[in-house]
Amino acid sequence: MLAAGGAAAALASCGGKGNPQVTPTVSPDQARSDAAVMNALLDLERTAVLAYSIGMRRLSGAPRAVAGRFLEHEREHERAVRRAIRGLGAQPTPARPARAYTSGFPRLRTAQEVLRFALDVENTQVSAYGDSLGSIVTPALRTELASILAVEAEHMSVILGALHEPQASQALVTGNAPT
Repeated sequence: MLAAGGAAAALASCGGKGNPQVTPTVSPDQARSDAAVMNALLDLERTAVLAYSIGMRRLSGAPRAVAGRFLEHEREHERAVRRAIRGLGAQPTPARPARAYTSGFPRLRTAQEVLRFALDVENTQVSAYGDSLGSIVTPALRTELASILAVEAEHMSVILGALHEPQASQALVTGNAPT
């Protein structure tokens, strides 16, 4: 059976001027599964928006300006994830009350604590987006997720620099499981 599949693939790639474009189909069950994963990521984006909104109060100068840019990135990610969920024919889950997100936040008394928390938030996002790439089947969503993951990894690098730590401790930033 494997040989027949290989032969069919080889035949399909022969002849004609260029390869025909293949349009993958996503079943309704796969779309629902993708929407569930996307809704979980949407919740993380909402967490990040609140984290930066609150954390900026303790920042000044360049770190505050960077946090403001990152806040806008997170808001755009939130909008993109909502659009993606709707594109799957599903509805984004409503946001929980702000307190439901912030009750788990640490006390942020200093700029250092804000940066450490922002790093944790970004690390969680990188890990979640990386994990989701293995379960999302809609090709356009995979592209969107990879793009957002790259931005979150860039955020981590900038925050590490602000903390005077190595900006890429590994060749590839993959995020770590939260502790």
